[in-house]
Amino acid sequence: MSAGGQPAPAGVPAGAAPIAVGITGHRPDRLLAIDPAELRDRLAALLRAIEAAAAPGSRFRLVGSLAEGADMLAADAALAAGWQLDTILPFAREDYAQDFDAAPAAELRHRLDQSANVLELPGRRDEPGGEAAAYERAGRVMLGQSDVLVAIWDGDPPRGRGGAAQIVAEAVAQAIPVLVLRPDGSQPPLLLWSGLNDHESGPEALDTVARGTAGDLPRLMARLDSIPAPAGAAPARRAMRDAPPLLAIAYPLLLAVTGVRRFRLADLRRPCPAGRTAATDPAKTLQTRIDEQLWPRFDAADCEASLAAQLFRSAFVSSFALAALSVTLALLGLVVPTAVKPFLAAGEFLSIALILIITHWGSRANWHGRWLEQRTLAEELRCLAVSASLGDLFLRGVRAEESAGAGRQRRDIARRIALPSGRIDAAYLGEAHDSLVALLDDQIGYVERESGRMHRLEHRLHRFGGLLFTITALVCVCVLGVELVWTFLLHEPGVEHALPLGVTVVSASLPAIGAAVYGIRMQGDFAGAAERNAALATQLTALRRIAQDEPPEFDALRRLIRRTAEMLTADVSQWSRATRARPLSLPG
Repeated sequence: MSAGGQPAPAGVPAGAAPIAVGITGHRPDRLLAIDPAELRDRLAALLRAIEAAAAPGSRFRLVGSLAEGADMLAADAALAAGWQLDTILPFAREDYAQDFDAAPAAELRHRLDQSANVLELPGRRDEPGGEAAAYERAGRVMLGQSDVLVAIWDGDPPRGRGGAAQIVAEAVAQAIPVLVLRPDGSQPPLLLWSGLNDHESGPEALDTVARGTAGDLPRLMARLDSIPAPAGAAPARRAMRDAPPLLAIAYPLLLAVTGVRRFRLADLRRPCPAGRTAATDPAKTLQTRIDEQLWPRFDAADCEASLAAQLFRSAFVSSFALAALSVTLALLGLVVPTAVKPFLAAGEFLSIALILIITHWGSRANWHGRWLEQRTLAEELRCLAVSASLGDLFLRGVRAEESAGAGRQRRDIARRIALPSGRIDAAYLGEAHDSLVALLDDQIGYVERESGRMHRLEHRLHRFGGLLFTITALVCVCVLGVELVWTFLLHEPGVEHALPLGVTVVSASLPAIGAAVYGIRMQGDFAGAAERNAALATQLTALRRIAQDEPPEFDALRRLIRRTAEMLTADVSQWSRATRARPLSLPG
């Protein structure tokens, strides 16, 4: 359905997530010379321009604080346009109403009744600077919800904490597009957006950010719209799902052979998510949205990443092992009877053919790319499930580096979760704190286990490869010893001797196998993975101690959750850079 309740036309999938437009602006004391009706009309015209620039069927929601002045005027224009209204209050609603006279307070209550979601932040007036801090906090939560910001701003520098000028500056620093509407109408709408630059130049400031006009809105909305996945993604997913289970068996066998872990029947089955218990409390609307929108997509991404990882790792393990096998079969042709040689040739041909088939299948299905993309998405959604309760949607991610597909899917899910509705009190903060600690405990346990597993695998492969080359060196020493003894002690004129061909087979095949082991180690980067996971476990453990020691407090929890997300996604980013340079390719 469209914002007005009509069926969505072609252009955006039915039920597409609404694009969030934040609002900040001046209070009535800064708008004394402005006609409210005229400003409301210009706001309505700007909202219509945003709608016209978006894909047909796009939906919108306005996120603000319903403060007197610009916020109220924008809410009127948005509701008239059929937009959803989400409200962030700096205080509990009864306390917030004290900032309004009788008539505006009644208007506030009416707008709150019209809001789809109302989040009441734990602002306090009984602390020094508490009121200004509460409005600043509400502005920052609004930015965490917004795809684009509309600012009713006269362009003057900040006059106080949490005002329009500060919020605009923070939006620009966070790469949030800002549409500036001058209250007096002296200038046309101005677009402040780093995306207007041809190249990424890092964090921007008000003085340096690129400037555009309403004519650049189509370009902006094309970036914000929920664009369907690329056309090539579906065939790649089908090719991955259709891969025979035997293509994914080599890596689990390697773990079993090296004694890292036992082979399990589950290794022959495709990963699938376990069932979850959905929230049954009708008051927990946010948890219901997370259960319905986030966790199913997280489970799918997690399972797809696990499958793609097992297929990719099994592919390069198989390729190196088969390459070593083909060399060994060729060498065995020197010592076996002639009648057996055709079978060895057939085995060598089959080994090479399997290498080509596995490499082609893996490249066509993009196992490597799907692994990186879906693992990135899963980790971001894991953090989003915790951060959403405090209003932080990670709409721009927590790091600049991410795949386009993962970022698009995360933004769509975050938009569907939207703003929590409720009052943030001690019990609410306690639940958020417990969720953060549970996330940290889960991830610490996982990365510690994975670090130990990768360390053991790397160590045992290293020792095995070293053993193969040591045996080869001993064989060579023995051959040299035999030759020296024959030449200087046992040699008789006219008598020749020859070493068995089996010696040649052993001295040539063992280095080939050792080289394959080395190739598996380098392609898998097991040592790097063990080191990165150990470092991450240390960092997360330190963060957990901080979370355990600090009392649950809104701003501190938001910082800790953001820091946790940065750590987890930084680990994925480092791991992605390390493995992106090692795509699936033919050995050699």
